[in-house]
Amino acid sequence: MFGKIVLFLSALALAGAQIPSLGFCPEYVPMANFDMTKFLGVWYEAERYFQLTEVVSRCVMANYTLGADGRFRVSNEVTNRFTGIKRVLEGEIKKAASKAEEGKLVVKYTIPLTPETKYSVLETDYESYAVLWSCSGIGPFHTQNAWVMTRERLAPGTVLQKAYAVLDKYKISKTFFVKTNQEDCALLDAKPTQEPQVEGGGEKPEDVRSAVAPDAPQAILNSKKNGNNEERPAHPPENSSEKKPAANTVPERIMEVADAVKGEEGKEATTKGEEGRVEGNVERADEEKKKKKL
Repeated sequence: MFGKIVLFLSALALAGAQIPSLGFCPEYVPMANFDMTKFLGVWYEAERYFQLTEVVSRCVMANYTLGADGRFRVSNEVTNRFTGIKRVLEGEIKKAASKAEEGKLVVKYTIPLTPETKYSVLETDYESYAVLWSCSGIGPFHTQNAWVMTRERLAPGTVLQKAYAVLDKYKISKTFFVKTNQEDCALLDAKPTQEPQVEGGGEKPEDVRSAVAPDAPQAILNSKKNGNNEERPAHPPENSSEKKPAANTVPERIMEVADAVKGEEGKEATTKGEEGRVEGNVERADEEKKKKKL
């Protein structure tokens, strides 16, 4: 008999993926004067009761909205920690039967054959934390589930302490609570963009088109900007009125070389002429000496 009870509890725990207990569900009254309008917005799952179906889950969040038709809806997002695939489950929150039951939320999901989810808001300040709880039972056995939700993805310890106080108030054991991984979840929300890579490890251009062929106006502005940013000499030259000769062009340089060659040739011809005249004078002097001797 005891073995059958254990087997039944194990099957119940696996089916509901919750914490099984002996006895009936405790009578926890939901939060009084609960205002669903203030509860709207995004809530992040900080901690939850251990669930087999959520072992590979991370970045869990819920978004409560009010449609144009006046109906409240909730969108639950869960990301697989191994594949990175995000799963979204949307549902409509049924209208409460009475004012006292407004803190009891019954969600009917849009996916066919998906069972309704019932949970109560035990307490919330609408701005930082909320404690949710659910319980389902079969005969003398029941399973409980609880969640600590926060407005911040990574809530500080002071906010979590407020939620823990609520759990202690309702005598909900924190033994089975596990923390939800919310690290680096903001990166999953942002769309990845690929920046152009430059070979050789250079800087990445902001615009490929402008890097290859910049627009003329932009190039002119950049040239003016670079001209204005050029460093000026610390000490000006002594004779500012003197101007350095400009660099000659190739044709001018060729003419200068030709003139220099002609000048050298003229000097050589002059030298040879002078040498010839000297030799002629010497020869004439010798002839005159010979004539005098005769």
